[in-house]
Amino acid sequence: MGNKEEVRMMRKTNMRIFPIYKRLAWDYLFFYTIDFLFLTQIKGISASDVMLKSTFYAFFSIILQIPANIIVEFLGRKNSIVLANILNCLYMVIIMMSGSLFDLIVAEFFGAIAFSIKNVAEPSLLNESIPPSRYKSQIYSRINVKGASGYYTLNAISKVIAGALFVVNGYLPIILSLVILIFVTILSIGFIEPIKKKKKSNATLMYKVEMKNVKDGFIFVLKSERLKALILCASLIYALLSILQTYHVSLQEDIGLSSFVIGIIAAIGSLVSAYASKGQAQFHNKFRNHSLFIISMILSITTIISGLFGIGAEMNSFLLVIVIGAFLMYTFGLGMFYTIIDKYLRNFSNEKIDTKIFAAYNLFRNVLRVVTGVLASFLLDKLTTVYCMIVIGVIFTIMYILMGKYMKTRVGLSPEEYSKEETRYDELKQVD
Repeated sequence: MGNKEEVRMMRKTNMRIFPIYKRLAWDYLFFYTIDFLFLTQIKGISASDVMLKSTFYAFFSIILQIPANIIVEFLGRKNSIVLANILNCLYMVIIMMSGSLFDLIVAEFFGAIAFSIKNVAEPSLLNESIPPSRYKSQIYSRINVKGASGYYTLNAISKVIAGALFVVNGYLPIILSLVILIFVTILSIGFIEPIKKKKKSNATLMYKVEMKNVKDGFIFVLKSERLKALILCASLIYALLSILQTYHVSLQEDIGLSSFVIGIIAAIGSLVSAYASKGQAQFHNKFRNHSLFIISMILSITTIISGLFGIGAEMNSFLLVIVIGAFLMYTFGLGMFYTIIDKYLRNFSNEKIDTKIFAAYNLFRNVLRVVTGVLASFLLDKLTTVYCMIVIGVIFTIMYILMGKYMKTRVGLSPEEYSKEETRYDELKQVD
């Protein structure tokens, strides 16, 4: 009875804290949009180098993914989340002190290991904190969406404030971001570890066991046609989102918009993302198996539109409105994608495989992010932002069309069309 009471308390505590935590900790508040302006205007680092820093982040995420997964299994989900948030605090301190590309690379190393851990530990902690039932997927989605939409709303407010503070002093938004990260670290201590494991006295033995578990998990993912297709699709979308995070701000700066106006536009975009994340269930019900393909086409086509109409937007208000509209469509796709993909991936997992699936996704998406990020940085060094967006938009549109054909015969089939091995870890199979 005591053990049942502990489990009940764990579930209640974690499900209560998680949406509050995600609102503040999903990503850096008071930072994005302003980070590009801070590094280019205050620190004097080139736009192509700022684009390149995110590529190093992706590279580090690749080589750190398996170690991060082992850290989660070794320390547990809760302790790993606390560690990741401490590393994020260190990241922000280094950003404030940075003065060159090398400094940014060091910062991205700490940021990469922090988010590699968070991206495995956070969805797994929530997943294992929800009691098994046929409604677990809906409960997970509802809690996750509550946190995500709250983050987008707070992010909108923070971007307006950050844009105004940047005019006063470029360091103020970064300091505020650090303060939030410190609070988030304290908040994460309140989680309760959902998976109790017996401690192994031999650390080397535990490392070998966890390496075997990671290997087995990755082998399962590679054998699953459904998961491979889903992860490939999600990774391609993530790659474009990562590029556009820099490209859109660079375009708005090229057009001549002030930091305050850029902050206002970014804030409106965050509200659009919040709206999209709240409406993900209706979006999925309408487009079903085509949801990710629709999101991908929204992102790639609006990228082309941003480039084409951005050519004369500095001198033409009508073209400027179209460019801003395309940016808002990008934020809609962003908000929809991040809430849908977690739900899709967890539908195919249980506690035995969930961290491995999230780790495989994080690894593959960062491989693509490195490749596309190098290309995006190279283009930004040679061309103006508008032409970069046209080229990138065309490339990704072609890839998304090919991706849609690949997914058609692998994702969204009826249950009987999948093999027993394919659905071995599907949680819904294990709930009466």
